Amino acid sequence: MVSTSSTIHTVSAVLAFIVWIPSSEALSAFLNVAIHNSGFHRDIHYGLRFGGIGRMSCELLLVQQLPAAIYVNTDQLVDMKRFHKINSYVPLYVDVEKPTSKSDPFTVYLYESVRREINITLPIHFRYHDPSGRKFERIQVESPTLYVRCSNVHASKYPLRTVGKANLPCSDSAEIEDYDKLHQAELCEWDEMEFNNLPTVISVLIPVGNSGSYGFVLPATIIVSWIGSMYLIYVILKVGRKVNKKLL
Repeated sequence: MVSTSSTIHTVSAVLAFIVWIPSSEALSAFLNVAIHNSGFHRDIHYGLRFGGIGRMSCELLLVQQLPAAIYVNTDQLVDMKRFHKINSYVPLYVDVEKPTSKSDPFTVYLYESVRREINITLPIHFRYHDPSGRKFERIQVESPTLYVRCSNVHASKYPLRTVGKANLPCSDSAEIEDYDKLHQAELCEWDEMEFNNLPTVISVLIPVGNSGSYGFVLPATIIVSWIGSMYLIYVILKVGRKVNKKLL
């Protein structure tokens, strides 16, 4: 028969072992990225799920690299901010008229508060490509990089699966609307996190003009434009004569 004191010592040892084991619960993030709609005007939808938040109060930053073939309309983003549909920062003026061949890749910064589920929609637009022998051009959109910043817990204690640190624009950079002040955004230290799942690279097919049709399209366009212009001149002169006769 096991003595009472032996049982007490055993229970105490088990409790001490349980207390000694460090908490394995850590802030985790899952990402689902999809492109909605069709044509040259689409939306990137980010669906994020966080676990292990606890009582932490953190903000997140999604850094999305966009290729030269894609642009965002900053005026459209400003309107969305006014209705609290997005919180974004684009560090440069985006020329929406440039073709892909004369454009450069750029970065979009998306901000949100960390909570259990987050949905962000970023409207994107595709630029026109120079004519080629292909009917379609494949555009790849890389997965964003996730950063978090917690202000109420000491950085050495809150549980994060961090990859590293980076100095990136603070969340109040989203309030800058004047193009001349975009470069004045302040930098904050962010912790980079890895997603628990492996986000995939999304590719989209965009139609491209056929360079083989150049020999037909150019002369046909010139002829149709010339005929249309001559017809307009004829109508204007004809109507002008009728008006002059009535006035006389």
